[in-house]
Amino acid sequence: AMLGECRRIYTNAGNTAGRLKKFNGLDAEALYHPPHLADRLAAGVYGDYVLGVGRLETVKRAHLAIEAMAHVDRPIELLLAGEGTQRANLEALASRLGVSDRVRFLGAVDDETLVRLYADALAVAYVPYDEDFGYVTLEAFLARKPVITATDSGGPHEFVVDDVNGAVVPADAVAIATAINRYAG
Repeated sequence: AMLGECRRIYTNAGNTAGRLKKFNGLDAEALYHPPHLADRLAAGVYGDYVLGVGRLETVKRAHLAIEAMAHVDRPIELLLAGEGTQRANLEALASRLGVSDRVRFLGAVDDETLVRLYADALAVAYVPYDEDFGYVTLEAFLARKPVITATDSGGPHEFVVDDVNGAVVPADAVAIATAINRYAG
């Protein structure tokens, strides 16, 4: 009721504005703001790893990137920066799939390390489910890296254009691997 009385309503992204409209019937305008690392991110080389950044939680779907590594036919690693309740499960998944030697769990990293990781990544895999906004997408772009995201990832679609600045693929390991192989080609 209180939001309905406001003359203007802002959200952090178009995806969250869409939710406000869907669930509350209220119109809102997206008011984007830059990530806190914006002034420090820059392009480096296109390295031999795909970077995943974020909490290791089910909704962030790091498992899809790990599963994709079983289908990546290039000498590429997956580096995962972040912590979360699913880390042990994700490490076990990498082991079961036989990709433990190509998936590195970096844990929480400091800002300087994260800036370097973005700079030298081949690409960034960011495939959460229905993400609000996703600073990861903007951080990757500021480092001039393509973003691989899923068709149901939500917020990243406000920025990622398939075959222009990244890849928008089904939330499927083979589709994600195909995008990684293409960038590594």
